[in-house]
Amino acid sequence: MFIDKWWGNYIGSSDDSFLLLDYFGTRKTSDFELCTILEDTGLASLLKNGGLENGDLSFKIDEGYVPHFDIAVDVLTDLSAIVLECLQSGKVAIKDLDSSSKYSQTITIDCRKEDIKLLADGLDKFISNPANFELADMMDEDSLGELVNDCREVYVSLIAFQH
Repeated sequence: MFIDKWWGNYIGSSDDSFLLLDYFGTRKTSDFELCTILEDTGLASLLKNGGLENGDLSFKIDEGYVPHFDIAVDVLTDLSAIVLECLQSGKVAIKDLDSSSKYSQTITIDCRKEDIKLLADGLDKFISNPANFELADMMDEDSLGELVNDCREVYVSLIAFQH
């Protein structure tokens, strides 16, 4: 995978990463639109209106079950990497992201330029001031620095698809 360099280190290794894969796996489709993913999870609102630093994200599986993500910026970084893989390779298999996943579909994500920009702007906000995010309280300075560097590389790759 194009994102192998980052996936499974700090990006793609949290409980939120696996929950995001549940989002993809529980849908009745394997073809997604980034704008729908952003709306379904609540990430669109946090990116547009603020609150990414400690905002609440969730998605509905059915009427009785609405799982919540723990850390919004984890969802942003993971989704950005998955989107980047789809932009670069055209698709990604859930099993490539988590070999032990119960989901076997290969997904595609159709992205409008403005939605890519929304993700990129969120990454840039995190990269510019990671100490403002609740994640900073859970990581030592070196680990946070590594995550920021990974995010910077994802950001640079992602913005190339904005134009």
